[in-house]
Amino acid sequence: MSPSRVTSAEPLCCCEYENIKGEKSHILACCCDCEAVDEAFDRCITCQRIPPRMQARILNTISDRCRIPGIFGHGAMQLRLDIIAPLVMVPFCIFIATIGPIMTVLSLLLMPIFMLLFYRSWRRNTEKTRTPFFFIWGLVSVILMFVTFQSFIVGFREILLWENILLTTSCFGMIYYMIQAKLNGRSLRPYVSYKALQRKDVYSSNDRRSNSIEKQEKEYTQVDMEETTGNSKVQMSLDERTTETLPEEDIKWVDSRPIVDGKLITWCADCGIKKPPRSGHCTVCKACFDVRDHHCVWIDCCITANNHKQFMAAMILFVFSGFYGVHLTLTTVCTPQLYYGWFLLPHDCRFLYVDFQTAVSFVSGLYCLLASCLMSCNLLYQSILISQNITSQEIHMASKRKLTKWYGLKACSNIHDRGIFKNILLFLTSKRISVGLIEV
Repeated sequence: MSPSRVTSAEPLCCCEYENIKGEKSHILACCCDCEAVDEAFDRCITCQRIPPRMQARILNTISDRCRIPGIFGHGAMQLRLDIIAPLVMVPFCIFIATIGPIMTVLSLLLMPIFMLLFYRSWRRNTEKTRTPFFFIWGLVSVILMFVTFQSFIVGFREILLWENILLTTSCFGMIYYMIQAKLNGRSLRPYVSYKALQRKDVYSSNDRRSNSIEKQEKEYTQVDMEETTGNSKVQMSLDERTTETLPEEDIKWVDSRPIVDGKLITWCADCGIKKPPRSGHCTVCKACFDVRDHHCVWIDCCITANNHKQFMAAMILFVFSGFYGVHLTLTTVCTPQLYYGWFLLPHDCRFLYVDFQTAVSFVSGLYCLLASCLMSCNLLYQSILISQNITSQEIHMASKRKLTKWYGLKACSNIHDRGIFKNILLFLTSKRISVGLIEV
């Protein structure tokens, strides 16, 4: 099936498409005539290094030929590799891990390494900065673990009804809060008034120190719209009016905004807005966010004042359902032993690979255990920051300015800190911030 040049009069069938060379090709020819892959195999056989340009050619060729038949009359539809990779690799690695204990260790160790290497190669050879790669990876993992539990582990008939209901409710609650966090990650809009962003809630401080700092910042950021030159008045250029900065030596507090060339930058040139305190610009979302914590790749959005509580609720339910599901799984596939008259723990785990049902249940439990442990570390880190009323971006900027202690977990000169209990209470009871569109 050699490709031919496409003309305007030639229609495309459901399995045909126009490739990157402008030629008509067929999806059945996806494994044929790939010069980049042939050259890469030759270099691997001769123990030669594969140059980055050849890697880019291979990735582009695979991306161009990864298609499915189309039903809308426009030929075969192209699939995105950053979506296909986690959809294929997660179930494949779980299946390979069921062969034996050695394959279990290798699969669970090599799967994240391969996924991260693929993501790095994909980012290096594409112009896109935002991708649902990690979101699809996490979503496929959650769905696969839940389906495995309901299909295989419950099939052992050792899980009580209330245990299954509790785990199912936790999983659906986690997905609900994850969707809410993703939908509420709104950015600051252009032409937002600076006065509209002054707040009196958990994310700001209304004590004397905060008021004096706001007054000091206002004095530095005040810009005259005209300057006197002799007897005439010349209007300042846009560049002069939008490069508002503060001297670094006068910044005695923790701030989330960047410091460049010894000055605190209070204007975002990319978004064209005045950046309020505690805000930050995300290079992935290409937008500024009020009280920005970080960009979470697992839900593909920024965590801000609008969705921080939903994000924390999703993490808490993830950790709970993960560890609880692992407990139910291991006490089902392994012979359990009762401790203190009420608590079960796995005791005899010698027959884990006798059949596919037991093996896939055990492998899924281990995979879920690793994910829950990693999420627990992130949950603990977020809890430490919330107890100080500080964001991840602020603690990062404070560490760069050497304003942290306790291995970077405690920020000094934090004007928003009101004490552990009051910080947590204000975080739980604060209302969602909604910034209106107000022209300056």
